[in-house]
Amino acid sequence: MDINQLESEARFVARNAKRNLRMIRNNPDVVSTEKLEHNIAYLEMMIRLNKADLKAQKNARLAGRTLRLRSRLMNLLLFILTGERRKSKGETA
Repeated sequence: MDINQLESEARFVARNAKRNLRMIRNNPDVVSTEKLEHNIAYLEMMIRLNKADLKAQKNARLAGRTLRLRSRLMNLLLFILTGERRKSKGETA
């Protein structure tokens, strides 16, 4: 599995963890009794993970670090190309 796929799956599970935890607590007979405590602990961990991820995304967005590598490279390339155009226009004009 690709790391991006794992990240997206973990985010999906973390986003739905509150609803799943509520469902398990309201209907404990849905889950086997041996796995009930383990599942509740797992979902609580995923909720904490989701909160930490959202906080990290917010902080990164504020600092301008959310762009992916491809986007950053394209922005840098455009900046370089437009800078070259400005230099060439300035010399000819």
